[in-house]
Amino acid sequence: MSGIMFRKTLRDLRRRLPQFAAITVTVLAGVLLFVAGYDSYRNLSSSYDRTYERLRFADLTADGGSPDRSADAVRGAPGVAAVTTRTQADRPLRIGGDKLIGRVAGLPAGAQPAVNRVEVASGRGLSPSAPDGVLVEKHAADTFGLSPGDRLRAFDGTRWRSLTVRGVAVSPEYLWPARDRQEVLADPHSFAVLFAPEATARALAGPDAAAQTLARMTDRARGGGAEREAAAALRKAGAAHVTERAEQASNATLHEDLKGFEQLALGFPVLFLAAAGVAAYVLITRLVLAERKVIATFLAAGAPRDKVVRHYLGHGLLAGTAGGVLGVLLGMLATSGMTHAYTAALKIPDTVVTTRPPVLLAGLLFGVAVGLLSGLAPALAASRAAPAEAMRGDGGRLRPPGPWSRAVGRARALPLTGRLALRELTRSRRRTLATMTGTVLALVVVLASVGMLTSMRSMMNVQFDDVQRQDATVTAGPAAGDLTARLRATPRVADVERVTKAQVTVSSRGRSYATSLGGYERGTAMHGFRADGGGDARLPAHGVLAGKALADRLRVSVGDTVTVHAPDGRTARTRLAGLLDEPLGTAVYSTRDTARTLTGAAGNAYELRFAPGTGEAERDRARARISGVDGVVAYADTQALRHQFDELLSLFWVFVGAMLALGAVLALTVVYVTMTVNVAERTSELATLRAAGVSLRRIDALLAVENLTATLLAIPLGLAAGWAAASVSLRSFNSDMFTLDLDLGPTTLLAASAAMLAASLLSQLPAIRVVRSLDIARVVRERAQ
Repeated sequence: MSGIMFRKTLRDLRRRLPQFAAITVTVLAGVLLFVAGYDSYRNLSSSYDRTYERLRFADLTADGGSPDRSADAVRGAPGVAAVTTRTQADRPLRIGGDKLIGRVAGLPAGAQPAVNRVEVASGRGLSPSAPDGVLVEKHAADTFGLSPGDRLRAFDGTRWRSLTVRGVAVSPEYLWPARDRQEVLADPHSFAVLFAPEATARALAGPDAAAQTLARMTDRARGGGAEREAAAALRKAGAAHVTERAEQASNATLHEDLKGFEQLALGFPVLFLAAAGVAAYVLITRLVLAERKVIATFLAAGAPRDKVVRHYLGHGLLAGTAGGVLGVLLGMLATSGMTHAYTAALKIPDTVVTTRPPVLLAGLLFGVAVGLLSGLAPALAASRAAPAEAMRGDGGRLRPPGPWSRAVGRARALPLTGRLALRELTRSRRRTLATMTGTVLALVVVLASVGMLTSMRSMMNVQFDDVQRQDATVTAGPAAGDLTARLRATPRVADVERVTKAQVTVSSRGRSYATSLGGYERGTAMHGFRADGGGDARLPAHGVLAGKALADRLRVSVGDTVTVHAPDGRTARTRLAGLLDEPLGTAVYSTRDTARTLTGAAGNAYELRFAPGTGEAERDRARARISGVDGVVAYADTQALRHQFDELLSLFWVFVGAMLALGAVLALTVVYVTMTVNVAERTSELATLRAAGVSLRRIDALLAVENLTATLLAIPLGLAAGWAAASVSLRSFNSDMFTLDLDLGPTTLLAASAAMLAASLLSQLPAIRVVRSLDIARVVRERAQ
């Protein structure tokens, strides 16, 4: 009996090889995505951690107050491994023809600090004998083409000071070159980090020097109560703001990217495996129903019921196991390539590639489980068949006509083909539900992929068309005077507004948040304010507007009073007048008068817009002219942020694009399996129609109308399910740095629906071939037996 069953299994596989192959490929895709995606995600996290460990990345960074007092407050505290202090300040830089606001951080000359070390990738380190020698962070060196021996200049508040590049350095603070959490994306030519001897950094910073205390925790204490106690001690010692490692701008940006990778690595494989399970269930169920007489013969001949169960269970197990094994093998190969490509694109100095046996085992078990679960129900149904009942007729016989079938039959206005097709929808509900389920799953995969692409593009359009309406931002020196007229006289500049910019810390009830304050005229044309809840907001005469994430961070609401800490140490209380919905960052805004009152900062920045139709070459010429204006110390091109965003998400786009392509393949596979199996189970019915003289064209039309109608019925459900899946996935990305809203417009939904109908029509081709190759005489003889 075992030999007979084995030969029958091989025969079944040969007869339905395309369908079993499609299921195997779908399982393979799901397991491959899981193994490669999840292992790559873990490898990227390990790569970051290795760099952080090797370069002693700070767990706590305290700004403000007395650095010595802050350091003494935590030095020797439980769980604190090392403490150091330094000077840091944002200063105007001149690199070649570019003017920008850079950052100067102090380091011990001739030694490495205990916290936040740097790795000299080329050139030499700092030296006490070369006080004007600096290290340039690697991203800035690549952007500006700097190498050891080159010179640049830094503005110390009164004059430009010449500096020499001694080396190019990698820093754990700038694995992604983010200035702060509000500017994780910036014009690459508008930001650069220099590491200078501590005395030089202090001289360059002048009265604007920001004292920082850096603390590193032991591995056991990291993230626990000891770290929270150390942070509290720093605040008590006078620190205006304490940034934990998870909140540090560069680290947080990279981990937001990792979060997206994790979502894709777990979510999409589940969808693929679910689709494979549905397809396998449909195939084996229809196989069991078509072979009820064969099963009855085996049972009547004394075959044990458990052997029948194992036989049909084996069909799903073979497809699932084959797909699982191939998926694991290909996933192992893909993991290394994905990890290296990602770390190379983001210039991560360490690359950790590890094959994790639990992940491989989980991937294999996923494939096996899909095969077993999809075959379990039909296998049990086969074993429960009563031999005598099954031998009396076709177990797949249709239900008697119900109300729907009778109503369709009376609809004489419809063509006969249409009436027959519509009647079949309810007479074989399992077949109809199988087709609909395949369509729903396919739409979920496609819309989840497309939703990420369209929503991120929409986010960028909202940010740079509706919120940041300026084309460039110019920063002037403190003694420059009003440059409005000179900037407006620049060719292609259409409008100029003077604004106030300052880095501040906002606090309330023991909580603080470091952000930027922008002061604008009340009727500004350079910045749009999108109110949380919809509509436009206006700057209040008194008080501030803030990104909606600030309310969650500080646990405040509109109308509450918050404290603003300025860079020079002054503090002022003001009212939170409203919350804003902005895609990037969580900034604070006020009128220029309010900004001056809160921070004491003058209007030292200008935002400008170019005339419509200004090309990239003209923008570059405008940058050069404006950078040459006396008093201008920095220039930032807003539109360059779009390119920076694409660089951050370069591999993310590739991964989502691959998901979209695989989703299309999945849609075709699921619909193909369900439709070809539906045709196979109706072989006798179709042969009877042919024997009765029904033309091939009419039979083809009957199948097409039935399948297309089932697909059309499933499309609204699939669109709703896909919308929900895409929405849940996008919400997981939201933070104070990014806010993503799902954007699936009518065009996208119509295109996805059309794709499903096209897949349904394309899947008719193999079904038509089956119909045209029917041996009518053989089928009629088999049915008469």
